[in-house]
Amino acid sequence: MKNSNKDAKIKEKLKQALTSTFKVISDDFVVKSKIENSKNSKDLNFIELENLNTKEDFIKARAEMDSSALKKKFSNEKIYNKNLPSNSSCKSLYSIAEKIRFESLGGIMLKGIKKNFTDNYNEIIKSKKKEQLNTKDDVSINEAFELYMLKKFHNIQLNQLTNKMLSFWEKDFEQSINKHIQFLKDNLEDQNKYSSKFSEILQELDIFQTEEDEESKEQNQE
Repeated sequence: MKNSNKDAKIKEKLKQALTSTFKVISDDFVVKSKIENSKNSKDLNFIELENLNTKEDFIKARAEMDSSALKKKFSNEKIYNKNLPSNSSCKSLYSIAEKIRFESLGGIMLKGIKKNFTDNYNEIIKSKKKEQLNTKDDVSINEAFELYMLKKFHNIQLNQLTNKMLSFWEKDFEQSINKHIQFLKDNLEDQNKYSSKFSEILQELDIFQTEEDEESKEQNQE
């Protein structure tokens, strides 16, 4: 009984610490009880904090809370939607690129935030499993693109498995994105320049040309 009470108190302190950090990073000091009531509201997009049972759980919660706060602080929804690619497959990669942008800004802002993301992404890299890994079809483009962005913007060191996962798609990304990397890094603070450039890059990726042609044919037929 004593241990359960002690665990509950520790969890409560951790939640309070994460909540305070969210408010400071996001500049939102009106959050108050929203996080505690998040389970009862479908409209709130806060991190689930009930299952903080291991070190890995806390690392994940801390990084996700930082990411959520940075999105609130640095990501403008109108600009995001204005530059959103028309191609459906590009949209998911565009979302990953925007997440990497505001997380990178947070890492520049505070070393502690950068460490939180590095620790969490390293855990994610270590936990990846693949039963079959022989061709490009065995790795989704979203998964490969996130690894590419983590490597380029967060300087995350990939392990043997994730390097192989990325290898199936890396040439495609390098040909289209690598020449623009410096421009993107120089414009992390300018969401419009960054997102419009990424939208342009993604829509010009050769791997999406076939899909765009098929979508156009379907629309013409309709």
